[in-house]
Parts: sequence; C-alpha cells; structure tokens
Amino acid sequence: MIMRFNFKYLKYFLCTFIFSINLYAQSNKEIIIEGNKNVDDEIIFSIINDKITDYSKENLNDIIKVLYSTGNFNSIEIEYKDDNIIFKIIENPSINSIKFIGNERFKKSEIFEIFNEDDFFSNYNEYYINNFIIELKNLYASFGYNIVNISYIANKVDDPSSNLVDLIFTINEGDISKINRIYFIGNDTFSNSKLKSVIKSQQRTLLNFFSNTNYKKYQVINDKKLLINYYKENGFKDVNIDIENEFLTEKNRLNIYFYINEGTQYILSDLNYDTTNLKDDNEALDKFLDNEKNKILKKSNIVYNPELINESKNRIIAYLNSIGTYFFKFDIYEKENNELIDIIIQITDEEPIYVNQINVYGNSRTQEKVIRREINFAEGDPYNAENIKLSNTNLKNLGFFKDIKIKENKVDDQIDIDIVVEEQTTGQFQVGLAVDSFQGPTFITGLQEKNIFGVGRELNLNINTSSNNTIYKFGIVEPYIFNRDIDFLYNLSYTDKDLSDSKSYELYQFSTDVGVEYALTNKINHSVILEYQLKDYTITNSSASNSIKRNGGTNAVIEVRNALNYYDLDSFLRPSKGSYIKFVNSFSPATNDDNGYITNTFNYSKYYTYRKKNILSFKTKIGNITSIQNKEIPVDNKFSLGGRWLRGFDSFGVGPRDSRSSYVGGRNIIAAKFDYQRPILGDSNNPIDLNLFTDFGKVFDNKIDPKSSTESIRASYGYGIKFYSPIGPIGFSWAFPIQDEEYDIKRMFLFTIGNLN
Repeated sequence: MIMRFNFKYLKYFLCTFIFSINLYAQSNKEIIIEGNKNVDDEIIFSIINDKITDYSKENLNDIIKVLYSTGNFNSIEIEYKDDNIIFKIIENPSINSIKFIGNERFKKSEIFEIFNEDDFFSNYNEYYINNFIIELKNLYASFGYNIVNISYIANKVDDPSSNLVDLIFTINEGDISKINRIYFIGNDTFSNSKLKSVIKSQQRTLLNFFSNTNYKKYQVINDKKLLINYYKENGFKDVNIDIENEFLTEKNRLNIYFYINEGTQYILSDLNYDTTNLKDDNEALDKFLDNEKNKILKKSNIVYNPELINESKNRIIAYLNSIGTYFFKFDIYEKENNELIDIIIQITDEEPIYVNQINVYGNSRTQEKVIRREINFAEGDPYNAENIKLSNTNLKNLGFFKDIKIKENKVDDQIDIDIVVEEQTTGQFQVGLAVDSFQGPTFITGLQEKNIFGVGRELNLNINTSSNNTIYKFGIVEPYIFNRDIDFLYNLSYTDKDLSDSKSYELYQFSTDVGVEYALTNKINHSVILEYQLKDYTITNSSASNSIKRNGGTNAVIEVRNALNYYDLDSFLRPSKGSYIKFVNSFSPATNDDNGYITNTFNYSKYYTYRKKNILSFKTKIGNITSIQNKEIPVDNKFSLGGRWLRGFDSFGVGPRDSRSSYVGGRNIIAAKFDYQRPILGDSNNPIDLNLFTDFGKVFDNKIDPKSSTESIRASYGYGIKFYSPIGPIGFSWAFPIQDEEYDIKRMFLFTIGNLN
C-alpha cells in the first residue's frame, strides 16, 4: 500500500512547534523592577500581573501606560538583559505638605471638603495637579470669580534621603464679577421688566448700587428654572430656555442672555379624576374630587397651570391619608387639541412600602433638625412618592440651599431616603434710595440673615430715614415654635416723626412687640401681635388746636393686633394680574391716657390684564376706629387721607382740620383708586408706561367739631408716566381735583423714585 504524505499537516505541525518554543522561551523570562523606593515590587506586580499575556512590544507599552496611569511614576524605561526584562523606574516625589496663599474666599479645610485630597495629591503628578487647578478655578467661577489666577511651585524637602516635595499654591482671586446687563430674547408675551421681577439675579443700576449684583453661576441656573416655572404657570407648558454669557474682561462683568422659545399657551379645557384602580373608592371620595374639579374649573378660559394640579394633588393626599389610605400614586394624562388641553389624573393603588432610614448629607451649617422638620414623613411611616416631591418643595422654599437631591434606595418592602443638600449664603445687605414729592429723599438700609446659627432663625436690621421721618428697627423670627409650623416674632423699633407742618407736634416712639405668624394656605398668612408703645409728643406750635395739645407729653399704649394677608400678585414692582388683601384688627385697652380703642382696616388690590398689554387695577381702603370709653380718639390714631391714596392732594391734605398745621383726621376712612396702564415702550429693557387714573376718598366722623370738617367725598383724575429706568422706577403724575373743599391742601404734581404702586 502506498501512503501519500499531506504537506498541509506538516505546515500546521511546524507552526505549532515554533509557537510552543517561543511561548516556552517567554515564560522563562523574568521582569525585574529597579529604581522604586516608595512603591514596593509587590504593589507594582499586583497592578500589572493580569496584563502580562506576552512580552511583545505592544503589550509592554500597554503595561507602561497602566503604570503611568497610577500617577506614581515620573518615567519608565525598558531594558533587556540576560533574557530578563528590566523596568527602570523614576518615581514621582511624595507630597510632604500643601499650602495655599491668597485664598480668602475658601479656606484650605473648605477646599478639601469639596475635593478629595487623595484624588489629586496621592503623590506629585503634574497631570493631576493641573486638573486640580482647573477644578478649583471652576469652583471660584461658580461663585463669580472669573479672573482668578492659580499657580504653584514644588519645593524639594532638604533631606537628601527623602523623595518629598512641598506644594505651594498661589491664588490671585481677583474681584467678583458683576452682572452688567440681563437680556431676554424671544419673550413675545412678557416684557423684560416683568421677567426681571421673576429672577433673583440683578444688574447694576444707580438705585441699587449697593445691592448684591455679583454673578453667581448657580443663581443664574436657578433663574432659568424660575423663568420656566413662571411660563408654565401661565400656560406655556412646552417653554424652552437657553442661557449664554458674554464676559467683558476689561470690566470684569458679564452680560447674561436668556434665549426663550415660549411655545403655545394652553387653556385648561377639562379636568377629570380616575379612581377605578383605587380600591378605597367611595361616595365620599367622589364628592371630594367633584369639589376639587369645580374649585379649579370655576373660571372659564383658565390657563393651564401645573401648580394648580400640584395643589390639588396635595389636598387629595391629605384627604386620602385622613381616611387611612397611604399607598397610592398619581399618573397624569394630557390631551391637546390646538390651544386647549384636557387633564386626567389617575389615582392607583401601590404595594405597601415603608420608610426605613432618612439620611441627611451636605449640611455643614444648617442643623439636621431644620431639614427634618420640612420633611412630612419620618422613619417607619408609609412611603409615598408625592410626599417626597412635597418635602423637596418645602426644602427649596427655605432658601438655604443651592441644590437639593433626594435619593431613594429600595430594599424589599422598605426604602432608605438620602437627602443631599448644597448650602448657599443666606445673608443679605441692601442700601437704597427713594425720592418722592411728599417725603423727599428717603435713605433705606437693611441687613438680613435667614439662618442664624444654622437653626433657621431670621435676623432683620433696618434703618429708614428721611428729613421728617426716621425709623430704626430690629427684628427676630424664630421658626417652628411648639414644634409646629408657626413663627415667633420679636421686634424693637424707634421712630422719630416730625409732623410740625401738618399736626403741630413731633412724635418720638419706642415700640416692642411679640407675636406669632403662620400660613393658613400657601397664599394666606395670619398673625397675632402684642405691642407695647411708649409715645412722647412734643407740641411745636403754640397755636395748635386743643385736640392736638391734649396729646402732649408721654403716653403708654398696649395694642393687640390681629392680621390676615392674602398675596397673589405676579410682581411686586410691576404687577399685571392677581390680588392682594389685608385685614387688620387692633385692640387697645385703656392705659395711662384712659382711652382704649378698637381699629379695623381693610385693603384690597386687584389687577387684570386685558389683551396682554393693558393693565386695569382697582385698590380700596376702608377703616374704622372706635373708642371703648366713648371718648375722643387721639389725633395720632385717627385716619388721614391724601398723597398716594388720593392723588391731587397733599399728605394730610383731605379731611377734618382746625388750621393748615392742625390736621385732626377722622374715625372712618373710605378710599378707592382706579388705574389704567399701558406700555409705551413695553418691549425695551427699560419700559415706559402710560398711566390714567381717578381716585375717590373720604375721611369723616369725630366726637369733637373741628373748624373745617365738611364730610364730602373728594375726587380727582389724572395721568402719569412710569419709567422703569436703569436707576430704578421713576414716576411722574399730574392729578386734578374734581371734588374738593376750599381748606383742602392740593398737590397736583407728584414725582417718585422707588416703589410706584
């Protein structure tokens, strides 16, 4: 038999044989480490052992890269000797100490609280150190330091036997960058001034020269969120906003640009609740949900506002919890039809789960109890995702934190809650100037700190001074007394009023008061205050009327004041919609002047927007004061009329009087103001509004009979211009009385810098 030899198998055999010989040769090679003093061989081999698959050039280069990545080595070279591979290593020096020079904003301890020292300084490595400088610059930039310069030197320690260096960082922080201008682009619906009233960042103007106009990156990011929320609350649920900054190096200022894509404004057409997947569905719940629907849809053409839905969800949560239902979730479904939107809120049962642990991190200043009291659940309570959202909102409303993150870690039927906060500055110093035709220049300065000693205590110091009126005030707000969401108020004040021209006396008053304040709803506050007043009247005109002279000397007054406030205006400076209501009831028992009284005052303001640019407003004031002993009320406690409440007349210009400098006032007041406002240059950075108005008012009723006390209604009409200038709002108005008495004091022209409302 003849056998044929297959060369293909021979070729395969030879290749296998050669590879085996080569592999055997490589396996007999040894890697030797030389030059390492601080890093042991065992540590190096533990790093590269699983990388040694072969000793090819490519693989050895990969091993070198792995060693370099540890940051321990300055240089690594390979030498082949006697079939061995020698890694010749020069180690990076170890860091003996780190020193910072010029770091006024951040202490060394604060820097290494933010940055993990081991991440950058396990040893001397230029790459890691440069990365640290970049991160530190970013930290400074987030607080407004945009021209910071950071350099370093490495000084070798004198001991020749050591491989140690001392790092010295020199930081030239520079000045904090200021905001130069804030621009809004694409805001077709809302004016620039309206949007500026929404955000917290401020641009420098002459009026707020001393205000905080520092650029803070985190604050601008929060401003974007505020703008988005504002648009969504007005029906623009698809709004999108981008931010761009322009840094003016020579001025160390930034221009901030908000690019706004408003999208469509939606009207809420219908709202329904679906409880088919809720086992506790019952007739009482259905009735409650019907009331919720009617409460929200009580007005036609209401814009879609997510906040209305959130408020409804919170009320539903409270109701379900009150009937013993804790485990449920909300799903919201939206159906769009052109500019109309229908909402279905589905309430579904969930599997029972309970809160195991609540952990709080990042609060280096704010005490943990301050954070925990804003969380409406505790360890062992039923878990509900809606309560997490509500707690997050409560923490944001404190104003203590730049950022809040709530993380949930579920384990079986329990869940751990981690709350991570990033704190921010809570103090504010303000200086301002207001000017008007009645008071003249008024200098206002104040200091506010909202988180004294990290317990949420608020401190207020204010000085308000003009040529005829000076007020010094010190106040403290202590939150959560009696472990309830109630604020304890304490105030001290000193007032000096020079009323010589209008009432022929000067009043020095020291007051101290204590009280409580709390929220009935998210828009209604209630307060009860007990005040002690020590008044010293100095008569400045011997021809003053007897009713005024009776005030002379020192009087002590005790007053209990009960107040309700409702605030729903969209802006304090330039409101265009919403309401403001204030009712105050005061009771003063008979003190050393043997004359107690009861006072009631009611203020109401309402703003409407008509066809986007036309603003209609109505304001009214009604008041009454009654003597408990049926005696004459002191002049100082009576009502007066004129000035801003009845334009066209001077302060103390309308009402009962004995002479020009002996204004008596009255026990009752009623006044009303009607305004029509339309922008002339509403789309500019500094809008100008035309204002047309008419005012009505009356002060009347005295137990005595003043010489001039005609109890007739006074009225005026007029026009004006409101200019929201770079130095602040400026108002000019001309008012013309159409119903007056000959003894009234008129003032037809009014000039105001500051608050125009």
